[in-house]
Amino acid sequence: LLLQLELPMEAVAAAACLAGAVTGPEVILTPAPAVPLPAELLDAVGVIVPNEHEAAVLTGRDDPRDALEALLDLVPEVVVTLGARGALYGSRDGVRLHEPAVPVRAVDTTAAGDTFAGALAVARTEGLGPEGALRFASAAAALSVRREGASTSMPHRPEIDRLVRDRT
Repeated sequence: LLLQLELPMEAVAAAACLAGAVTGPEVILTPAPAVPLPAELLDAVGVIVPNEHEAAVLTGRDDPRDALEALLDLVPEVVVTLGARGALYGSRDGVRLHEPAVPVRAVDTTAAGDTFAGALAVARTEGLGPEGALRFASAAAALSVRREGASTSMPHRPEIDRLVRDRT
């Protein structure tokens, strides 16, 4: 279950708690816009995916790596997106990764975060580990910023797969 905070907090928390109570669905939260998060929501979240600004707002720590560590006190896995600098990943079991961004000339970054989060959810649903999921999500986000618009800029699966193949 992929959630973000443009819905009422009560609805987001209820959905996360319900999904967390059911065997199978993992709850991924993009905390945008960044606001204080209730404990019952955080208890149901498996992965939080803030951008570096949201991570700083949530933790009070400006350094994305420090914010990632602070967020791991709240949820089991964290991905902090860094725009053109890529993304950081951390888990409570000690894994730390940095996925560089795909170099592109950005036209419109409006949908980059949503594209990244959606692609990350797809990759995890398909069983990719952290490194493969980050690579897939980063490729999708890079493709999205090359076009104008929000939903119209989101790439199709063959485009993402092709870019991932070309980068490996």
